[in-house]
Amino acid sequence: MNKRTRSPRTIILWVILGIIGIALVISIIYFAFALFDNRNDDSSEPKHETIQQTPNSKKVAIKVDTPQFSQEFMQTPQTEGYKGFKIGASKEQIEKRFGKSEGTREINGNDAQQYGDIAVTYNQDDKVAHVYVTPRQMTKKAFTDFYNEPAQIRGDIWYYDYNIYDGFSIKVFTSRQYIKAIENVPQR
Repeated sequence: MNKRTRSPRTIILWVILGIIGIALVISIIYFAFALFDNRNDDSSEPKHETIQQTPNSKKVAIKVDTPQFSQEFMQTPQTEGYKGFKIGASKEQIEKRFGKSEGTREINGNDAQQYGDIAVTYNQDDKVAHVYVTPRQMTKKAFTDFYNEPAQIRGDIWYYDYNIYDGFSIKVFTSRQYIKAIENVPQR
């Protein structure tokens, strides 16, 4: 009789193929159960979520080198806030309307929360204390080309007072060759 002998390589190959086949069958069964379980969750009664979702940041875009911004902010009192960001508003109100902050930036020694081209600082009670317009990549030269030279410069802060009787001033915070932030404040 001719007895067929199998080489060790053939045996190892069949064992590996068997293990792969068993793993494939188990994974198909697992995914079938997972799919069935998800369908059951969707068809059950609606669940009431108690966690309030805060929307992603709603970016506020502002171009400071436009006649519109010049008229709305640079030449008009906006000392109580701008574009929906109000002095005294709670952090919760701001996040409900504009979403979570994109991060922080240092302005005049304070950590300001960034929401697009607006940044705000909060006081100890999580109320808005300052509202800043924070242009991105606006150079000092481009700014002064559009708005002329400031009335006064104190260190890194420029002051614009177009009319000394209008009740507000514009503070421009600078850093190296860039404009860091612009704030509309009660006249000093």
